[in-house]
Amino acid sequence: MEYHLVLQFPIKDDEEADQLITLEDDFIERLEDSADVDGHETDGGLLNLFITTGEPEDTFERIRPLLEDKRLLDHVVVAYRHVDEDDYTLIWPEEEKGQERKFKVPA
Repeated sequence: MEYHLVLQFPIKDDEEADQLITLEDDFIERLEDSADVDGHETDGGLLNLFITTGEPEDTFERIRPLLEDKRLLDHVVVAYRHVDEDDYTLIWPEEEKGQERKFKVPA
């Protein structure tokens, strides 16, 4: 099964977006052949980074240390959906932390 994993960051401007977009290369290196980094889009003050994977939760766990090292884990919201479905499942932040940050479905 294929899933779309989305990492969503709030951004203030294009410069901040450009800095976060560099994560794509880090993800490609970290994930190797286990998932495909599919690009990004900006939408209303958010940057969405897309990854296609058969194991969305495992894929997130593989890139999570990178986000921790860059001190981005407290700023990202992560969700996934099956490629044939519309509903997303939130995987980060965990429920008790998720009250402040909400996932906005990409356009």
